[in-house]
Amino acid sequence: MKISKEFKVGLLGIISLGILYFGFNYLKGINLFENTSHYYALYENIDGLTVSNPVIINGLNVGRVNHIDILQDKSDQILVELNVDGDIKLRKGTKAKLINTDFLGSKAIELIISDVMGEYYQTGDTLPSEVDPGITEFLKQSAAPVAANLGITITRLNAILENFKGNSEVINKTLRNIEGMTATLDRDLPTMQYRLIVLLDNLNNNSEELSQMMADIKPLLQNTTQITDSIKALEFSAMMDKTQQLLDNMNANLESLKEGQGTMGKLMKDDSLYLYLSYTARDLDRLLVDFQANPQRYVQFSVFGKKDKSEKEAKKKKRKEEKSQ
Repeated sequence: MKISKEFKVGLLGIISLGILYFGFNYLKGINLFENTSHYYALYENIDGLTVSNPVIINGLNVGRVNHIDILQDKSDQILVELNVDGDIKLRKGTKAKLINTDFLGSKAIELIISDVMGEYYQTGDTLPSEVDPGITEFLKQSAAPVAANLGITITRLNAILENFKGNSEVINKTLRNIEGMTATLDRDLPTMQYRLIVLLDNLNNNSEELSQMMADIKPLLQNTTQITDSIKALEFSAMMDKTQQLLDNMNANLESLKEGQGTMGKLMKDDSLYLYLSYTARDLDRLLVDFQANPQRYVQFSVFGKKDKSEKEAKKKKRKEEKSQ
């Protein structure tokens, strides 16, 4: 059977349309032959979310937004259909959170998996929704304090400008003084430059002379150092000699003391002086005791120049004691 050209052209057109359809969906991230599960989420405002935006879990792309519809009978809420990989099971309590993926405002749906173990959502169920405020909302919240501070700053700046306006004459006078000082400086600057050049030349010449002088003084300082070292060495040597002589004399004196030579040696070696002193101290002690007991034996006096009877009796008593001893 012969096939007509018209049939061939029609068949080729159908095949081309099919390839175009599948290719377009593939470029959009839609795989018509992939096993997927469908879930839904309701939002008050999707903030620019579009079909084919990704659905992610912990940063991993697991699906895409398949369809977006507005429910006018439910306060114009937005119904978002999510296509998720069929191998992924979502536990009850999992939230569909609308987030920003970058600072340019790109949107995505992040699935916050529940930690509670239990039942799983079935395909076609509606997930609880949540919206991340994002950088825009953060800037909106931060704008109010910044605006208030900016208003206070502007008010203070206006007050400063008012003070400047009231003190304009003082400022003008100060500026005129500065202009006069600048003119004086411009007039005197050449003279100051010339004097500075002369001063630098003198400093240079003095530096050269000082360098030459230091070169001449250096050998003298070296000689002085050598002389000082020699004097120190001589003084130290003489001091050591005197010290050694003193030690020798001390050793000789100690040897003499050990051998009993001289007065100190005899005192150290001979105990006769010690015994004599001991006996003397004992006799002196007895004498003092007797003096305290019988002072009339040692001190005698008479008012009329005659010896008292009591004195005679004391002498007799003393003789008796001496005989008894």
